[in-house]
Amino acid sequence: MSGGPLRPPLAPVRLPAPALLWALIAAGHALAWLWSAPARFHSPALAGSLLLGAASLAAASAARRRTPGPRRAPLERAEAALAALALLAAGAALGAEADAAAPPLPVHPRPVRVRIEGRVLDTTALEAHPSTILFEARRVAVGERWAPCRASIALRFRDEAGVPRWAFPGMCLAVSGEYRPPEDTRNPGTEAPGRWMERLGVAGTVEADPLGVAASADPVERGASATWVWRDRIARAFDAALSPPVAALARGMILGDRSMIAPATRDDFRNGGTIHILSISGLHVCILGGFAALLAAALRLTLLPSLSVELAAVWGYTLLVGAPASALRAAILWTAVRGGRAAGREVRPFAAWGLAGLGLHLADPRTVHDPGFQLSFAAVLGLLAAGGLGGDREDAGPVLLRRAKRVLRGAGAIALQSAGATSGTAGIAARLFGALPAASFFLNIAVVPLCGLFMAEAFLFLAADHLPVPFLRGGASGALDASGLLLLAVNAWGAGAVAPWPIRRVPGAGALAASAALLLVGAALRESARTEPPRPARRMRRAALAAALAAGVIPLAPWGAARHDAGHGPARPACVIAIDVGQGDALLARARDGTALLVDAGPADEERDQGRLAVEPLLRAEGLTRVGTALLSHAHRDHFGGLGWLARRGWIAALLENGSDAGGAWHRALDRDLAHGGARRVVVARDTTLGGGAPLSVFAPPADSLVRARGNAVENNRSLVATLTLGSARVYLPGDAEDEAERASLPRVKPVEILKAPHHGSRTSSTAPWVEALRPRIVLVSCGEKNRFGHPGRATMGRYRLAGASVWRTDREGAIRVTPIQGGAWVSTRAHPRPEWIPYTP
Repeated sequence: MSGGPLRPPLAPVRLPAPALLWALIAAGHALAWLWSAPARFHSPALAGSLLLGAASLAAASAARRRTPGPRRAPLERAEAALAALALLAAGAALGAEADAAAPPLPVHPRPVRVRIEGRVLDTTALEAHPSTILFEARRVAVGERWAPCRASIALRFRDEAGVPRWAFPGMCLAVSGEYRPPEDTRNPGTEAPGRWMERLGVAGTVEADPLGVAASADPVERGASATWVWRDRIARAFDAALSPPVAALARGMILGDRSMIAPATRDDFRNGGTIHILSISGLHVCILGGFAALLAAALRLTLLPSLSVELAAVWGYTLLVGAPASALRAAILWTAVRGGRAAGREVRPFAAWGLAGLGLHLADPRTVHDPGFQLSFAAVLGLLAAGGLGGDREDAGPVLLRRAKRVLRGAGAIALQSAGATSGTAGIAARLFGALPAASFFLNIAVVPLCGLFMAEAFLFLAADHLPVPFLRGGASGALDASGLLLLAVNAWGAGAVAPWPIRRVPGAGALAASAALLLVGAALRESARTEPPRPARRMRRAALAAALAAGVIPLAPWGAARHDAGHGPARPACVIAIDVGQGDALLARARDGTALLVDAGPADEERDQGRLAVEPLLRAEGLTRVGTALLSHAHRDHFGGLGWLARRGWIAALLENGSDAGGAWHRALDRDLAHGGARRVVVARDTTLGGGAPLSVFAPPADSLVRARGNAVENNRSLVATLTLGSARVYLPGDAEDEAERASLPRVKPVEILKAPHHGSRTSSTAPWVEALRPRIVLVSCGEKNRFGHPGRATMGRYRLAGASVWRTDREGAIRVTPIQGGAWVSTRAHPRPEWIPYTP
């Protein structure tokens, strides 16, 4: 008998107890979250968990009473199985509890005029735009009646470029403004902003005029927390001594306040996969802990004093920045590992990871729904599974060669850890952001060390700022400015060198679960390899790395995708969706065979791009991977603004437009974006009809001799007008056509079932003869809340209602979905999800 040497079998792979406990509880929570109505199952799941736990204890007691033999093993297996089921049921109870603690939020809640009195809490806690401070309201008045209260409010100053310089923690103020409670998302596929406020304990927002703020006349509790005061002092020190971009970067990296960071800078960090640098993450806490350990070593402190210095620095900083989930995770992990070492017991990072997740999950079940929590813990799990290159091995050769090898191994370890973290978060990032930052694989090699340098210089600057030595403060601020500008420049270069890889398909729950399971297996393999001989340990580490990389690939593959056709969409009922993009237009129509049409894409400016924020998430939520045809009605920014983003991401296959302003800067930029995404642009110069699952007729702009308008009305009247047929329903899409274009189109107008109101329902459109000729049954009005144009006009809405139409507005309802079927259509909105039946014949 011949052959190669026999390989010893791998040792059993076991999860550390905290990680195993949390994995089972998290699995039960996930099952409850996927259930349609988990809140009602809280009590049954809790009772089942207690019963299963009692049965597991009974099985354990019976097993212990028996001597080792054939009848003991089944009891031990039953004990383990019942304990696992008990933990799953406990996780389901936590999921139901989290669901019950998250009641539905209103969509487009109407603001209420209020007067409030209270005190400023924090000027840096809320990274929101426009400028926002955290305010504690103690008295509130609606009308003339005052009532006591105690609630945290986000106080916003819309006309301020930044947080007002006069606002200090503890300042007592009387403020008047419009109160709005936490709000739900206005479009499918996006996260509700109100949930973010709920996690911070904020009861709503008040939009205030800075000129309407006065000192409180009545006494309220004065004073402020030392944490708030120190945060404010640190932020002001950065603002006073550093250039604006570096000051904003320092506020974000040291305090977690990203409100002052320019949108372009945020995009660079997001596209480069280094967005974790901008917010408080475990990296920042660990860097600070490392600084504290180095200081203790320099002072030659013994074990316990050294541990005290480290924990004081880590936990003091975590509390200073508001204890976000990522910082708490890192602080717990650091405490467990370093505290275990001080106690003479080794606590491995994997066990500390499980302990941190378990503790935070049990303390607040809603925490696991926080994207920051998910990304933080998944990134660390990817790091644990991927590990690093090399080790503390000795190299032979000259000193310079040995140092060069250590540097290369260190860079390789950072690259491998970056790959592990990226792989661990790939599925979550694809689900949340729709892209995978390919540049992160190499960019973190440069950015992470620069981050450590920047944080070290930031802490040195803050120390020098409190010393009465001007030249030390100046030197420290200059060094901090230089390193900050270098960090920004390197990150911008890296983000521009490699574009993010768009992931247009939303990963399914099964793919995410498989990815998490592989990460757990990979981390367990790497942990088990520590106690194995060199050869089996090497095989286990390779298997762990393969599992970590596979965990990043699985969510990006088309798992469980519905059958797609030439229209690039899964087979679903035909529908028309008016997307809430504020003051602008965006509409998606899709046929039963998946053929999709996008009409306009909303506005975009330096602060907000509705193509990215509203349209793309909706397309992904609808299961689309590409839009076969997009139509740009006319050359106004509130219609074409979001198309650039969608074109760059490859969403658009063909764009139809009227050819206006062909030499404009926006048009050249859009052409570049279309070419980048592999799309073609078609100018509609004459009436055109496209076949397919949803026949589309596009009418060329009317002749200039028929339209004699001025100003914006010229381009409005050049809007491409389209008619789309969805089964038995005809959808009329007139762009921003005004009264003159309507008169020119009257000879070819026929009755329709669904109408997108022209020009946002303005008083210069929807003339009586035109409405009478169309006789629409359902009218969709796309307009922004409290827009400066006064859209829609009251008389215009009256004409539609007199004609027997059912009118729906995005400024009140959010996104509006119309599902036409034979004889009528179901209409549902974000504000009123329950479908309402609208028959075509009144």
